[in-house]
Amino acid sequence: MDQFIATISTFPTAIWTVILGVVLVYWLASLLGMVDDWHVGQHTELDMPGHGDGGDWAAKLMALGLGGVPFSLVLSIYALSGWLFSALVQQYFLWLPNLLHYLLGAGLFLVCGALAIPCTALVLRPLRGLFVTHTATSKLALVGRACKISTMSVDEHFGRAEVAANGAPLNIRVCAASPNTLVKGSPAVILDYDPALDVYAVAALEDG
Repeated sequence: MDQFIATISTFPTAIWTVILGVVLVYWLASLLGMVDDWHVGQHTELDMPGHGDGGDWAAKLMALGLGGVPFSLVLSIYALSGWLFSALVQQYFLWLPNLLHYLLGAGLFLVCGALAIPCTALVLRPLRGLFVTHTATSKLALVGRACKISTMSVDEHFGRAEVAANGAPLNIRVCAASPNTLVKGSPAVILDYDPALDVYAVAALEDG
């Protein structure tokens, strides 16, 4: 136990110990609701390479196999990997004189930092699928799309239609000026959306 304490509290593992401690404090604060998580994929400007420093930074993370998951998770696994590598190796040269110890320690710190990158990427690979962002279709985005009438008729106050979507079709409230040719199964196009009434104005496709 004494050797373990000595290992994690002396250079270079002490640096990793501090980083790991900061990460643990972050997760503790996150569990208490005091901080928000930093998810690379939640920031559009970070997702798009070429969009300033954020895009470049996100592209570099992706190139290293560290993208697609919350940055806090990346940093946590990276810190833990570096700390483990450093602690495992450093215990074998604690006995060295100070000068040689610091020289080897500096090299060990850099090597552990480099080794932690592929190790982190390997650990993150199976976790990446858990953090896929699904963007819901906004109601206004349906304007201009085709739909199929699902009620026997449509007038100014009544009607429903289905719009094809990824997965199950969307069932929406529609209205149309009467008289019209809209009956069940008729193809139509969505012309406008009234957010106050949550209803879409539609017209038969053959009417343009």
